[in-house]
Amino acid sequence: MDKSKLLLVVVLAVLVGGCGQMDSSPEETEKTPAEMDPTDLPQIDAFQNEYSRELMVSTEPVAEGYYLMRSKIDAFTIWFPEEAVLMDNASGVDGDHYEKIRISYENKNENREYTGNFQYQYGGNAKKPERILDNLRWRWDFEDEWNEVEEEESRILYGIKEVAPNEYVVMGYKVSIKQTPQVIEFVYDVGCVNKQAKGCEIHLEEEKQFALQWVKSIRFSGTRSNGDETDGE
Repeated sequence: MDKSKLLLVVVLAVLVGGCGQMDSSPEETEKTPAEMDPTDLPQIDAFQNEYSRELMVSTEPVAEGYYLMRSKIDAFTIWFPEEAVLMDNASGVDGDHYEKIRISYENKNENREYTGNFQYQYGGNAKKPERILDNLRWRWDFEDEWNEVEEEESRILYGIKEVAPNEYVVMGYKVSIKQTPQVIEFVYDVGCVNKQAKGCEIHLEEEKQFALQWVKSIRFSGTRSNGDETDGE
């Protein structure tokens, strides 16, 4: 075969190979729950609610009854109870330094309802979290001592108050120790849907453990939403 014919064969082979690569589709990236069809998601409130679905990280549970949720500004993650929903009208962000979320649950059959309110702050009150405690004392007329829980990278201070028969509030803050200044104020309010109905009974110890497990699940990201490190500022 002369050189001209050999060159033609090589060119054709390259063209055919290139077309084949163009026809082959790249591997599809795994979709987030927000990108999936709701019918393909777990048939539970956390995923069927359009607002909470947007913040879910995966359809795989992180613990029994919980899924991982990431904040809108990527400041923290938190376990999301499968039976709860995000209240979009009571949630919001302010730049990359403030975010509030409200998570709600109501079950008339078991006559129990709760809301979990979480407010993240970078800077500001995060540098002086005792202001948060002062504010909570004023808002809830709380006079007892605060309880403290030490974690590897954070510290939790909390208090409990019975605001009405069978209605309790667990309140306080979680502050980052290694990735300061970051803090999350929390208020967990639990009670009966129908306080007049028979069988309205809220167990304080169970609710306290539920609330603390929820708060302990929070993990600060250590970065702002634009990727800048928070440490040292």
